[in-house]
Amino acid sequence: MQKLSIQHKKLLVTEAMLNTFPKSKYDLRTAFFKWWINSRRNGGLRLTSAGFNLLKNMEYDTYQFDARNIATASNLITLDQNLECPYYVAGLGAMESKIYVLGSKEATIINLYGDFNTFLDTLG
Repeated sequence: MQKLSIQHKKLLVTEAMLNTFPKSKYDLRTAFFKWWINSRRNGGLRLTSAGFNLLKNMEYDTYQFDARNIATASNLITLDQNLECPYYVAGLGAMESKIYVLGSKEATIINLYGDFNTFLDTLG
């Protein structure tokens, strides 16, 4: 089985969101701007709050992790380049940020590391 690129995953998820919520009246380009932090097709899978709420309504499995001090430019770039499932960062800039990961494989790996920050260290 061939591994999907982040770019291809982003396109597939966006198309699924558009098909599930046709009343949104967004075209593909607008959906990228509304639902993804990095709206470029080859950008990462970090969701805006609107995108996160849509995916939650689609009943994606969502896993929450504490992510202390995640709000550094290098950490956010590392996540953008490496996390292979959609995710949402809540409380950005707060000492007690949360990250919501919408992928069971990735959540299992994070749990094996014990906490999100240890997992993040392995990516950088």
